[in-house]
Amino acid sequence: MKATPPRHILNFLRWFCREDYLDEVEGDLIELFEKQHQHSPATARWKFTGNVMRYLRPEYMKVFQSQSSHTILSMAMIQNYIKLAFRNLRKRTAFSIINITGLALGVCACLIILNYIDFETSYDNFHKHASDLYRINRTFIQNGERKVPNVMTTYGLGPALETDLPEVKHYIRTHDEDAVLQYRPATGDAKAFHENKILVADSTFFHAFTFKSLAGDLTTALNDPNSIILTQTIARKYFGSESPVGKAMTLSGGRMTGDYIVTAVLEDIPQNSHFVFDILLPMHNIFLSKQYQQDDGWGWNNFTTYIQLNEGASVQRAAQKLPDFCQRRLDPKWKDINGRQELNLQPVRDIHLQPGLRLNVETVNPGTIYFFGIIAGFILFIAWINYINLSTARAMERAREVGIKKAIGAFRSELIVQFLCESVVINFIGMVLAMSLAASLLPMLGDIIGRELSFNFRDVRLWFVLAALFFVGTLASGIYPALVLSSFRITKVMKGQSEGRGFSLRKALVVFQFAASLILIAGTLVVYRQIHFMQAQDKGLQMDQMLVVAGPGTIKWNLAKQKLAIFKEEALKINGVKEVATSGAIPGGGHNWGADVRKSGAALAENKLGSVVWIDPDFIPTYNISFVAGKNFNPTIKSDMEAVIINEASLDAYDLGTAEQALHQQLVMGEDTATIIGILKNYNWASLKSEYVPFLFRADTILPPNISIHLQAQNIPAAVDAIGKLYKELIPSEPFEYTFLDDSFNAQYKSDQQFGNIFGMFASLAVAISCLGLWGLASFTTAQRLKEIGIRKVLGASVSSIVVLLSGQFMRLVFIAAIIALPIVWYGSSTWLRSFAFRIALGLDLFILPIVVLALIALLTVSVQVFKGAIANPARVLRSE
Repeated sequence: MKATPPRHILNFLRWFCREDYLDEVEGDLIELFEKQHQHSPATARWKFTGNVMRYLRPEYMKVFQSQSSHTILSMAMIQNYIKLAFRNLRKRTAFSIINITGLALGVCACLIILNYIDFETSYDNFHKHASDLYRINRTFIQNGERKVPNVMTTYGLGPALETDLPEVKHYIRTHDEDAVLQYRPATGDAKAFHENKILVADSTFFHAFTFKSLAGDLTTALNDPNSIILTQTIARKYFGSESPVGKAMTLSGGRMTGDYIVTAVLEDIPQNSHFVFDILLPMHNIFLSKQYQQDDGWGWNNFTTYIQLNEGASVQRAAQKLPDFCQRRLDPKWKDINGRQELNLQPVRDIHLQPGLRLNVETVNPGTIYFFGIIAGFILFIAWINYINLSTARAMERAREVGIKKAIGAFRSELIVQFLCESVVINFIGMVLAMSLAASLLPMLGDIIGRELSFNFRDVRLWFVLAALFFVGTLASGIYPALVLSSFRITKVMKGQSEGRGFSLRKALVVFQFAASLILIAGTLVVYRQIHFMQAQDKGLQMDQMLVVAGPGTIKWNLAKQKLAIFKEEALKINGVKEVATSGAIPGGGHNWGADVRKSGAALAENKLGSVVWIDPDFIPTYNISFVAGKNFNPTIKSDMEAVIINEASLDAYDLGTAEQALHQQLVMGEDTATIIGILKNYNWASLKSEYVPFLFRADTILPPNISIHLQAQNIPAAVDAIGKLYKELIPSEPFEYTFLDDSFNAQYKSDQQFGNIFGMFASLAVAISCLGLWGLASFTTAQRLKEIGIRKVLGASVSSIVVLLSGQFMRLVFIAAIIALPIVWYGSSTWLRSFAFRIALGLDLFILPIVVLALIALLTVSVQVFKGAIANPARVLRSE
C-alpha cells in the first residue's frame, strides 16, 4: 500500500506556502517521507510534521509574498493568453466546435425564452396612464357560496363609481358586438363582411387608454353617436389606398344597426394589448335598444367597466370603499335570493397574467412564464455543463503543459487567468453565434404563438442581458476547469500520473443533463397526449363534416327568417348535404343567455346559472345528440315550441331527480317558465377543460345567426360551392362566410397547442445540446482508452463486446437520471393536468417511453464514437508499448 503523509499537515503546508515554492517543497517532503516510512511509519509521520514546521518562515509564507513580484493582468499577458486561446481552438477543432455550438445553442434558447417572457409580461404597459387604470371584476356570493369571479358588470356601475368615489377620474365601459359592415363606394361594387371584433366604448376611452392615430383626432372621435373608428388593416380592407375619414359605412345586425361616418383611423392595436378590436363605436346607440330602455342600469351584466384614478390617488383607499358601495348600490337587488356582490380593482397591466376569471380575455398563466424561465435555466446549465465536462475530461491532455509552465516559474493565478481567457474567447464566439441564431429562430416562435416577435437592439435591457449572460457564462463554465487545470502538481504530471479528479463530478453533471432532458421529453409527450385526447374525445356531438355558415345580418330579422326557411329547404336538395339546422350559438361558440334558473316552486335563493341556447327543431338530430328521456321539439305542437330540453347536468343542479322524474316538471328562467320535454345525454358544448354544466335548449322555427350543415364525406368542396351559390342567390347583399366546426371548436385549445409546441421546441434544443456534449465526451473517453481497447482485442474481445462495455457506463447514467427525473415528471404532469376536467391517465408508457427515447439517443450518440475506437487496428495503437 502506497504511503501517504498526514492529510491535515499536508493541507496546512499548501495553505501557508507560496505558490512558487509549493511544488518543490511538497515534492521533496513527500519523497523523504516515503523513504522514512519504509523503516518506521510512526517516525516518518512525526518527522514529516517537523519538516513542514521548519518552512514556517517569512520567505516561504504567502502573507509575506511581494505583491509586485508579478502582474497577472498586464495587457501583454492578456494578449498572449488570447493568442493561446485561439491556438488551442485551432489545435482541438472538434472539441472547440462542440463547445462553441453547445454554448451558442444554450444562450440562443435562453434569449428566445427571455424575449417570449418579456413579451408576455409587457401587456398594456404602453398606456400612458397604465399605473392608474383598473378593471372592475365582480364575484357573486349566494348562500355563502362564492361563484367564479366575472369580468362582466352592469352599465350603471361606472357612473355610480364616479359619483361615489372621489378617487375616480374617469369610468370607461366597453361592450363587444358583431355585425355586418358595408361600404358602398360611388362607383364599383359594395364591400360587405361579417366583423366580430367590434368594440363599443364610452367617449372617455381615448382619455384613459393610449392608441396611435393615423388619421383623425382621437380626443373627439367618439363624441358623435354615429361615428366609427377603424384600425389600419380594416381601413385598407374596405378602402384600399383611399382615405376613409369622412366616408359613410353601414352596420347591419345586432344593436348598432345604422349608418356611421369614419372619424379616425388607428394604427393596428399592439399585440401586447388585452384589447382585441378592429372597429370602435361610441356607446350612445347601444342604449337605444329595447333591452336597455327597459333596464335601470343594474339588470344586465354584459359590460366591462374600467376606471382611471386621479393622479396620486390611493388605490388602497378606493378599494376600502368598495364593500360599503356594494352594500348600498348592488346588494339590495340580490337580497331576496340571499346573494351579494364583491367588487375587485384589477390593475390593467395584470389582466393578461391573471387567468381564471369568467368571460375573461386571452390570458397566460404566470406559472407558464415561470416554467419557461426554468427551462431557459435548464438549457443554459446543460450548455455550461458540456463545457465543464469536456474541459475537465481533457485535463490530462493538458497536464504536461501545466507542469512545464509551473516548472519554469508560472504562478497558479496566472494559469487560472489563462484558462479563463480561453473561456472568454469561447463564450464570446458562442454569444455572437447565439445572437445570430436567436434572431433567425425568433420568428419561428412568433409563428407558434401567433405574434410577431423580434429583438429590439435599441433596448438597453437586451444589451444588459447579453452582458450578464456573457459574464456569468464565462465564470460558470470557465472557473471550475480553470481551477482544476491550474492545480496539477509538477511532481505528478511530469511522471504522467493522473490527479484523479473530476470524474465523479463529470458523472454528476451528465446525470443532471440527462435528467433535465428526460423531464422535457416526458413533459412534451404528456402535453401532446392531452391535446390529442381532447381533440379526439367523443364530445357527444356530431363534429365531423359540419359546415357552419354565418347567417344574414344585412336584412331585418323576419325577412332573414323567411329567406333562411327557403335556403334550408333548397340546401337539403344539394348532393352531399345530409342535414341542415339553425341556432343562436354553436358548440365552442358560447351561449345566448346566461340565465338564473330554478325549479318551479323553489325559492329565489335556489337560482343557479344555466346556459341557454335557442335552436330550431332540426338542431338536435343534425348534431346527433342522444336523448336519455323525453323527445325533441315538434314544430307542429305549440306547447313543444314553448318547452325546454335540458342535459343530464341540469338534473342535479336544479334538484329534478332522475331523467324520467324530470319530464314535465317546469323550470323558471328569469321571468319565463317552461316545461321540460326532453333530457339529453351530457355533451361537451365547450372545451374539455370544463366540467359538464347545466345546459338548456329553447326552440324557434328558424334562427338566423348560425346555419349548421352536415355534409357527406365525399366531394365536400363541390357541396360547399353549391351551398355558396344558393346562399348568394337568396341573399345577394350578404357575404357568404363559413367555417368547419371541428376547426373552430379545436381553436379553444390554441393556447395549449402553443404551450406544447414551445415545450417541444425547447426540449429538442436541450436534447441536442446534451447529445453534443455526450458525443464529445464519448469521443474523448474512447481516445483515452484506445490502448485498453487494443489489449482487449488482442486477447480476443469482439468489437460488439467492447462497444457494449464502453457504452454501458453512459447507459447507467441515463437510468440514474431516470430515477431522479421521473418523480419530478409525475408531480409536474399531475399538477398541469388538474386544470383539465377531462384528462388522460398517467400510464406507465408516459414514463417508460421517454426513458427509452433518451436511452436510444444517448446510445446512438455514444456508440458511433465507441465503434470508431473499437475497430481501430490494435497493432497501430500498441506499437509504442
